[in-house]
Order: sequence, then C-alpha cells, then structure tokens
Amino acid sequence: MEEPHPEALLRGVFDAVPDAVVVVDGNGAIVLANARCGAVFGRDAAALIGEPIEVLVPEPLRSTGLVRLPARRADGTEFSAEISLAPIQVDGTSYVSAIVRDVTARVRDEERFRSLLEAAPDPTVIVDRDATIVLANNQMQDVFGYPRAELVGRPVDILASTPGPAEVRERIGRYLVEPDLVPMGYTQEFRILHHAGHEVPVEIGLSPLHTDEGVLVSIAVRDVSERRRLEVESQQLRDELIATVSHELRTPLTSIIGYSELMGDLDDGDLSRRARKLLGVIERNAERELQLVDDLLTMAYLDDNRLRIDRRAIDLVPLARQVAGDANLRARERGLELTLVVADSVQAYGDFYRLVQVLENLLTNALKFTAPGGRIDVAVRNDGPMGVLEVRDTGVGVSAEEKEKVFDRLYRAPSAIRGQVQGAGLGLPIVRAIVEAHDGTVDVESEVGVGTVVRVSIPRERPADG
Repeated sequence: MEEPHPEALLRGVFDAVPDAVVVVDGNGAIVLANARCGAVFGRDAAALIGEPIEVLVPEPLRSTGLVRLPARRADGTEFSAEISLAPIQVDGTSYVSAIVRDVTARVRDEERFRSLLEAAPDPTVIVDRDATIVLANNQMQDVFGYPRAELVGRPVDILASTPGPAEVRERIGRYLVEPDLVPMGYTQEFRILHHAGHEVPVEIGLSPLHTDEGVLVSIAVRDVSERRRLEVESQQLRDELIATVSHELRTPLTSIIGYSELMGDLDDGDLSRRARKLLGVIERNAERELQLVDDLLTMAYLDDNRLRIDRRAIDLVPLARQVAGDANLRARERGLELTLVVADSVQAYGDFYRLVQVLENLLTNALKFTAPGGRIDVAVRNDGPMGVLEVRDTGVGVSAEEKEKVFDRLYRAPSAIRGQVQGAGLGLPIVRAIVEAHDGTVDVESEVGVGTVVRVSIPRERPADG
C-alpha cells in the first residue's frame, strides 16, 4: 500500500478544518488559505493568495490570542467573527495564522438575550461557575447605583452585606452544583450594599442558565425597602386597632357584666322575676361578646407570632378544677351533667392561663353541642412524658370529613349552622395554636350522634433546648 504524500496529507487536514484558516506573512499578505474560506467569505482559497488580509478583516490584527472583529464577505457584507491568532516561525520567517469563525448567530442570540435582560423588571446579574459577574443590566445602576462596568468581571459577593461574602459564595456554589433542586423563582431575603454605602433589604431569585460554556446563574435582585416600610406601618395600624378594640369593646362589655351582676344581687322586691330573667339574657350575651373579643385578639396575636407563652412547671389538676367549676353552673342551666376525674397530680410545663383558655374553649364547645340530658366528662391524667387534658361529650359529633376541618379558622359545621348554634369558628383554631406553641398535640375522636372526645397532650418537662 502506497503511503500518502506528506504534503498532500497536510493539505487535506488543512482543508478539513471546520473554520476558515489563512496564514499571513510579515507584510500582511495572505500566503495560504484553506477550502473553508469559500463557505465563510465567499472567496476561493486560491484567489486569496497574495491578497492583503484587509480584504477579509478590515481592522488591523495587532495581537495574538482570541479576538472578536468584523469580517467581510466577497459581496461586501460584514459579519461578526471570532479570530484566533497565533505566530508561526518557518526557517526564520515570521507568519501569523488566523482561524476565523462566523459567530453571527451567536452574536444575534447574545443581543437577544441582552435585550431580554434589559427588559427584566428587576435589577439582574448573571454569574459564572466562579461566582463572577459576566453580565448586568442597567437596572443595577438605576436601583442600586452600580454602573455595569464596575460589576462585570468582579465577584458577585461585592454586593453582599447580609449574609456575608463567604456565605454568599458558598450558597451560590451549592446552587451551581445542583440548580435543579431549587425551584424556579426561588427567593430568599438578603441585604446588599448600595453603591452609596447603605444597606438595602432585597429578595433574590435564582434561575439556572444552561449554556455551551456551562451553567450560569441569573440572579434577580428586588428592592423591598418600600414593602418593609409598608409592613411596619401596617403593623402599627394593626396594633392601634387591637388596642382600640381592647379598650372600646372590652371596657363597656366588662362594665355591662359588672353592673348586671350587681343588679342580680338585688332583692326580689327591687327586681321582678321577669326583669331578673331579662337581666340574665343581657349578662350571657355580654359574656359571649366579651369572649368573642378575646378570641379575636388572640387570633390577631397568633397571626403575628406575638402570642406570649409563659411556660413553667404547673399542675393541671387545680387548673381543671377551676375551669370545670366555672362551667358547672352553665352545664346545670342546660340540663347537662358535668364530671371531673383527676389524678392526684398531673405535672406539665406550660402557661397556666393559656391552658385555662384551652380548656375553657373545649368545654364551651362541648356545652354548645350537647343536648339537654347529655353528659360531659373532663379527665386529667398522666400519659408517659405528657400531661393530658381530655373533654368527652355525648353531643352531636362530627363526620370524618368535618373532623379534618374543625381546626380551620372560621369553620362552622353544618349541624351548628342548622341548629343556629352561636359561635364564630375560632375556638378550636385557638386551641391548636396554643397547644402547638407548647410543643403539644391535640387529637379529636368523634362520631355523629354519639359524641366527641378532644384530647390535649402537653409535655410534662422543660424541653432539652428550652
């Protein structure tokens, strides 16, 4: 088998290169060109020999390495080209090889991407795997004062205030390794340093960009200063409303109840039987409205995570005796039997007054939903590491479907609506919130027409981290 001629083999390899390649002598004249020049420049390779390089690349080639310059086709049109320049020495003569790649499509895509980046509603930077900023839109200057030129090429952590630069780099590093584990639009609050030197609260959104050069990360930065200001104002207005409700409603209601009790102590000669009955109606309605006000205030504090829980070692037995004793009169008035079964002592680690509120709400529900002649049993016992408060009634009960909803705020069972049972659907949501704040649990067992058992379990000892 005859071996190929070395010169023919080298020429074949030269022409097979997918990019246009020309070799230029020290005078800038083309001394060699490959076949690909025909497709890229529209010029035959042989016809280029002896032509100045300017017929292909109008701007001077002054450096080695990779440069991006406009190139010219045979018809005079120009296109964007990436040109890799390398010096060659042959028998003491210097040449320069230029590998030319048409990047028109890539430039068009880049321009389209830049347009989209500038159209983004939030200040946005693009970072590479080294967490270096490779692109930034004009919004970064409009909102945070950073000119694009001061950002591109610098590490993104120059923006970081809270958390610090090291943590920002670590978080972005984790995201780059497995970006798909974080959902699109993921946001997290940070503070960045404004160009003027002050901190700005922001939310950031991370999105992966899969490119030929690897994964980049788009970081959208939203200034939330105005939102924070409005939240503070809203909280102040809410606090003022709560204070107004507490004063304007609780005070007159308490006064009505107080005077009703004083009038109830009058002799029969001073107060007729009919008036005494009407007075009882006034007192009960005032107490119900006062309870509703207390529940609304409690829910307001729960919404803001500002409900104060003063936990300490307590005995649930005297707590249950107090609440059951207060409810006993109401039970008798409704024709119900209320019993209390307690152990000698049931220790728990909790807020005495909040747990009073829990048991009061449970008994109020039991009283409302148990028909005359029924029974309500309150039990207090130890159950391993938990102290248990249990209220069992022979009331209307709820279905399995309703049981899933009874802890939803403002939910009222159809039986309560049909029976016109008074209430706002806040009692059990408050119970659950208070119990969960104690690291406890609340369970419901119920059967329609048979009754309901609500069981509250509170830890007996202080948590290890408490």
